[in-house]
Amino acid sequence: MRCPECAGKMKWQSSIKRLVCESCGLSLTQYELDTYWKKIREQNINESDELDKRKQRRKEWLEWYSKSKIEKERY
Repeated sequence: MRCPECAGKMKWQSSIKRLVCESCGLSLTQYELDTYWKKIREQNINESDELDKRKQRRKEWLEWYSKSKIEKERY
């Protein structure tokens, strides 16, 4: 498993029943780690959606900008 903070290797520590990152020391239960990764995935999806919206707005603006003055006045 990889650490959600630093991407370091996480190792199971049976004495404390937690996964501990060998790099940064982050300590999480399996449930906490799953929840953490789920939150990160949702964030990435939302950011991807926002990026798609910005690209679409830019494309529409460029299409409008490339039209002639007469065509622009129609809108």
